[in-house]
Amino acid sequence: MNTRILFFFLLLLSLSSTTPARAQAGRIVGTVVDEAEAPVVRAAVVLAGTLRGTLTDEAGRFELGPLAPGTYTLQARALGYEPAEATATVTAGGVARLTLRLATRPVLLEGVEVVARRPGLEPLATLDARRVRETHAADAGALLRLLPGLNAARRGALGLDPNIRGLVETEVGAYVDGVRFFPAGPLRMDSQISHFDPTGIARVEVVKGPYALTWGAGNMAAIRVERFGLHPPAGLHATLHTGYDDNVDAFASAATASYRQGRVSAWLHGAYRQGNDYRDGDGTTIPADFRSGEVRARVGVQTAPGARLTFAGGYNRQDDIDYPGRLLDADFFDAVDLSARYAWIRTDGLLRHLDVQLSWNRVAHDMDNEDKPTARPGTFPDGSMRPALAIRVETASRTLGGRAAAELVPAGDVVLTFGADFYGVNRDGRRPFEAIRPDGSRFVPPFYVTDVVWPDVTITDVGLFGGATHLAGAVELSATARLDLVRAEAGRVSDAYLSVVGGGLTRDDLTQTEANLSGALTLALRPHPAWTVSLGAGSVVRTADALERYADRFPASKAQTSAEFVGNPTLDPERSTQVDLWLEGTYPRVSASLNVFARRMDDYITLEATDIPPLLPLSPPIVYRYVNGEATFYGGEAAVAVRLLEALTLSAGAHYLWGRDETLDEPALGVTPLTARLGLRYDAPGGRFFAEATTHLVGKQTRVAVTRGEQPTDGYTTADVRLGLRLLRDASLLLGVNNVFDAYYVNHLNAANPFTRQRIPEPGRVLFASVRVAL
Repeated sequence: MNTRILFFFLLLLSLSSTTPARAQAGRIVGTVVDEAEAPVVRAAVVLAGTLRGTLTDEAGRFELGPLAPGTYTLQARALGYEPAEATATVTAGGVARLTLRLATRPVLLEGVEVVARRPGLEPLATLDARRVRETHAADAGALLRLLPGLNAARRGALGLDPNIRGLVETEVGAYVDGVRFFPAGPLRMDSQISHFDPTGIARVEVVKGPYALTWGAGNMAAIRVERFGLHPPAGLHATLHTGYDDNVDAFASAATASYRQGRVSAWLHGAYRQGNDYRDGDGTTIPADFRSGEVRARVGVQTAPGARLTFAGGYNRQDDIDYPGRLLDADFFDAVDLSARYAWIRTDGLLRHLDVQLSWNRVAHDMDNEDKPTARPGTFPDGSMRPALAIRVETASRTLGGRAAAELVPAGDVVLTFGADFYGVNRDGRRPFEAIRPDGSRFVPPFYVTDVVWPDVTITDVGLFGGATHLAGAVELSATARLDLVRAEAGRVSDAYLSVVGGGLTRDDLTQTEANLSGALTLALRPHPAWTVSLGAGSVVRTADALERYADRFPASKAQTSAEFVGNPTLDPERSTQVDLWLEGTYPRVSASLNVFARRMDDYITLEATDIPPLLPLSPPIVYRYVNGEATFYGGEAAVAVRLLEALTLSAGAHYLWGRDETLDEPALGVTPLTARLGLRYDAPGGRFFAEATTHLVGKQTRVAVTRGEQPTDGYTTADVRLGLRLLRDASLLLGVNNVFDAYYVNHLNAANPFTRQRIPEPGRVLFASVRVAL
């Protein structure tokens, strides 16, 4: 039997009947409330001394299990509240219920929390808010480099593009407050989370496989960003933040205010960031100028007990951004997003949760070559004289999306989820191109046949999803399935594009429709009170994006080289089938985790060299085309933390990835090298101060896609040091040094400078300081 058919047969069977053998384990069910008995939303609830935890929902409700019989201490934390803890006793097959009450405190923002989730979408590895703030990241994408298996490609100072176990671009679904975002920059110079200031983000959740099927379509991996203000503490609170980094000469300032009175709550955030060129470890200056400002607001109204209506919006403007890894720099990004959400929740009855959301966002983007060598006279690759060139790229992305989901509990140990979602994204791009005569007059060279390089593409996806979770003693089984109906069309394409895609295609042949079925099975069990085992298997389909279908000799980001690439309108959607095994152990002073996975990519969208002539004579001679193929990936991550003393913790972690493009018989693109981390941290009693030192060890990468211009990179070792002080109850100071020994190093995923062909190095030694004050 075909393995794909067998997989979905087992999936549907599990959805209709989940009957694992019962074991003697129990659960803890509870709520987190404030002093006024109002629910605290998205509070983190963890079992003390372990990696296990969860988040409260819109009713402040949480559930932990399966748990072996015994007494547990639970700790709850939320932004704007004092931490609290309580104990619960779990009996064999029983349910322990409790309520944790949090006292309001001034909102001294502690930064973003980054969480990786295992199959079943339960939290696993967590970098708490304070620790992530201590990284002093100028870009939200840099936060992803903090967890094993995650990385990001640098093309400039901002917009680091996520890479999750070798998955890139739209293989990684990106959501902000549940809203699907797509970049406007055709080269992913603005990854989906780059338009959000890190100080305005509360939480980043990452799923490293095909298990986030209820979040949206095509999630071979997924990132979900949540901003502050879903349910702020009562009263008026405000926080100011300012910081400075030397070397990169970067300044950042932000202010956040929240208010809740009765049934009304509001949140307002503003930020400004500015950076300049930096020096790498060899003292070379790397162009990295940027300016970014934004304002965001949210208003919520409790329309009835357990029901809330929320309106949110934001505006981000980025100007004069240097991209040493591209032929052009960015004049600006101009981003607007609006959303409305209705959530209804109750703690009993059949229907427990209803969530409806509608959103719209737009990003406009312009690029030019004013500060690049091509803006001055030079020579073409064949040695002939070249006049000065004026190149622009004008692109835009507009996305309308929505989601409706319901949660039902027909029995105490069964939870059903079903719903629908949709998005429609329109992406357009032009490239005006002119040569400049010595007298300053401009003309379009005769060899330039079209400026339509990204032709008004609209991709619409309507998805239906359903899932079931069954808790039976110490075993939890979940199954999810979704069906996506996709339509892709290009509003206008050039004759030049039709001539190079070949096959006798006409404009009428460019519209494609698909019906894509995805599914996942997850199993979690607790064979020992200190250990949890999780298994996951999923198969998810991703439709080809706008560039992969319709780009006309336009640079790509999947390959970090500045060649030209041609889209393929007949691409089949690619399918990722992945199997995961997670092991977690938690003891009073030691916690450890191990995850290994295997992934098969069918109809893998890859790149191959062609004999198509380049559109521009200054381009490299090889033009690449997007094609379907096959690929295989293996890898894993491991982490351990040991509490040496009550206030002293030693931590270590490592991850490894192997990938092969079987169609081209060479390593897959974007495979990160073996990486390890070792850290030592001291936390003074009462949280008065902390000190931490971290070492990163990265191996050399020689497994590269040579035919697509990828080059090997050397290994390196870096060290960081940080010190945090709580000056007063409502103020804190952070001091630190990144890359203490001023090492020269290059992240293997970074883009290559199109003129030198060398990858962009990371900054050398950076000293930084920041202050946060709650008013």
